[in-house]
Amino acid sequence: MNTIVVQHIAEQIARAEHILLLTDERIDGDTLGSTMGLFHTLTNLGKRVDVFSPKPLPKTFSYLPMIDVIHRDHDVLAQSSIDLAIVCDCSDGAYLPPILAKMARKVPLISFDHHLTNPNYGTTNVIEPTAASTADVVWRFVQHVQYPITPNAAQCFLTGIITDTQVFFSANTTNAAIAAAAELVKHGAKLQDIIRANYVNKSTNFLRIWGIALERLFIDESFGGIATVVTRKDITDLGATPEEIESIAGVVSEFLNAVLNESHDVIVVYRETEDGAVKGSARARTKNVAAIAERLYGGGGHKFAAGFKVPNAKMEKLPNNRWVVRSL
Repeated sequence: MNTIVVQHIAEQIARAEHILLLTDERIDGDTLGSTMGLFHTLTNLGKRVDVFSPKPLPKTFSYLPMIDVIHRDHDVLAQSSIDLAIVCDCSDGAYLPPILAKMARKVPLISFDHHLTNPNYGTTNVIEPTAASTADVVWRFVQHVQYPITPNAAQCFLTGIITDTQVFFSANTTNAAIAAAAELVKHGAKLQDIIRANYVNKSTNFLRIWGIALERLFIDESFGGIATVVTRKDITDLGATPEEIESIAGVVSEFLNAVLNESHDVIVVYRETEDGAVKGSARARTKNVAAIAERLYGGGGHKFAAGFKVPNAKMEKLPNNRWVVRSL
């Protein structure tokens, strides 16, 4: 972590009187964990802090302490007293311009992230592609500047690390992430609560979607690996919630990537969305799936874990149980 950049951010925070924290629009455990970890850390320093999310929060993360402080109302953005903004785990910044345009004035934007494809859109950027999660990055920043850590902050940071490594199961798990988790537990984080909320309490619909995903495995020539599909019809037939569908892609791809034999280096999960698009989640052991996702669909992410979204598209079934993305 660049000491000069870290010190510059610490000085900006020290001067700030009202800080706005922004989640990514792709709401997951890492963006919420890193953002809320910062919220608890900064409020503990006596800072006035507001948190804004552009999308609804999954019920899965209701266990996070004070999660209800997160605003969805755009009025929070228009407060003239805001003098610093921080965004966590937002890989491309594409959704930010219209959000920032609603602010009363232009303020410095700090970006904490761990995605390889982040274009450094912030005024100040801390981007560490080798980190297991953005929560890991923010946690090390907090350690570096020696901010006090509360149990609530520790619970949030650990949530980001655990969910982005699938409980240290995924290929992006690092020694630093494991060491950070141990330290956060010492600071009061409750690991079992995080595991129970994210990986144990699954509905029957979630398990049925698992069955569909496993039954549909096929060779995906575009990525050079194994893939599966969840369609809108599946979702309607099962009466599955958007949250159940959102969570299934990453879980299935991580699981398959771990248990399939070494002849299958890449796993891709495609799913049709309510807004008429196709979203994909790709995982790999050695192949750069971020580069493939970017080339094929304008996606991105990490070298071994990437995502993409194709608007106005659907999945079309071909002979021999193969599927392809078709534009509408």
